[in-house]
Amino acid sequence: MKRIAALWCVVLPFAAGLVAAGEPARYALRYDAATRTMHASLCLDRAATLQRFSGDASAPGHVEDLARSSGAPLQQGGDGWSARDWRAGECLRWHADLGRIADANARSSALRATETITDPGGWLLWAADVAAADARVDLPAGIALSTPWTPEPSAGTTRRYHIERTPPDWLARIAIGRMSETTIERPGGRLHVAIGGPPDPAQRRRLLAWLGRVSDAATTAYGHLPLADVQVLVIPVGAQRDAVVFGQSTRGEGNGLTLFVDPSRDAHAFERDWIAVHELSHLFHPHLGARGAWLAEGLATYLQNVLRARAGLLTPAQAWAELADGFARGRAATPRGDATPLEQASLDMERAHGYTRVYWSGTAYWLAVDLELRRASGGRIGVDEALRRFDACCLAPTRSWTPQAFVERLDALAGTDVFARRWREYRTLARFPATPALDTVDAAARAGIMGAGGGDEAEGEGRDWNTKGTKERPIERKSLKHGAHGGRDFR
Repeated sequence: MKRIAALWCVVLPFAAGLVAAGEPARYALRYDAATRTMHASLCLDRAATLQRFSGDASAPGHVEDLARSSGAPLQQGGDGWSARDWRAGECLRWHADLGRIADANARSSALRATETITDPGGWLLWAADVAAADARVDLPAGIALSTPWTPEPSAGTTRRYHIERTPPDWLARIAIGRMSETTIERPGGRLHVAIGGPPDPAQRRRLLAWLGRVSDAATTAYGHLPLADVQVLVIPVGAQRDAVVFGQSTRGEGNGLTLFVDPSRDAHAFERDWIAVHELSHLFHPHLGARGAWLAEGLATYLQNVLRARAGLLTPAQAWAELADGFARGRAATPRGDATPLEQASLDMERAHGYTRVYWSGTAYWLAVDLELRRASGGRIGVDEALRRFDACCLAPTRSWTPQAFVERLDALAGTDVFARRWREYRTLARFPATPALDTVDAAARAGIMGAGGGDEAEGEGRDWNTKGTKERPIERKSLKHGAHGGRDFR
């Protein structure tokens, strides 16, 4: 996995050093459903003495028949190609067998899909100095496309998008196939939903109603979605024990969310799910890298309980019980005596399968910060308000933040030192953090965290199921790329 070397205290905009030309680069993509092949061209208006092109590390094995429209030669080296004396208006042309790429990926996963699903980093080439591009995609009739790119006005079977470039090791997913498409609009943004299969009409209505409630839960953080456009790809995987068996949020070339579901399950089973709210909660923080995994996953795990309680998908008592149960599991999963510091455990999380300790240690951090903020401010400021202020100034999808820069900015926005002070304490912990007895937490703080009436613990206000004791159930991940957060296997 690639690492980005950086000073602790700096913000890392990927686009630094890239040229924002008057007109962005232009892609023309045409998909052939019969061969599952994408035919692509990339045109640049500027001339260059030496123009370089690349995708991610797998691209040289996937790109075929690469050629310049001028007929001039290309030189391949390392993970990319270079072209001398590039002419203004010249185009690079190639094709990629997306079916072969998707089938190879599917063989390494326990979860299969009927759609053609690929990471565009493996076949969509970028010019080295370009930060953004416009794309026109021509699709056969009846074929849908799910992508994290920002949609532009389109007509017929031609789709138009704007693409912001992100680091090549940030995971993205593109799905092509016979999918059902719709847009869920909420304050602040839109969820662009594509459901594979496609499902039958009753299943589709049930899935969309569930996603509507999930998006409503996300808006209870501070009134609106944090990002304007989010891809939501729903993949049916057949009969399963749970309605949602895996989820993953991604940041490559835009923000996306993939959910693997059993569409035959009833509405009751979907409303018990925590994975979709967890993955949407990753929209509230920037990319924090492997060192910040405990912050990122801790925030999403904290919010998956808080936001569901605010939306009525759990009672407050059930949400507090979920937190208490998770802290118990995190404590049990932390080695006694010789545990590594939490930040190192974040770096080793995937290799050592230390998900439970990392997730719930991070959750303990956000609860401790939230309680301290509310006590110090008389209930005026909590984690949600600090995140709202961060959203207003700083939440750029293409920007990577170091953990220290993130918590220090939150402190500056909230007028406190609690985020950075607690971060310095928690990152070096070689044990599971101390957590308060949740039934002793101040009633006003409980109400502020879980929403109006949250301190009353009224069991009848939410759904009448007992969600305590949700267990981790690891499954295979598609990719270890950066900018991705998983559901079941990260718990």
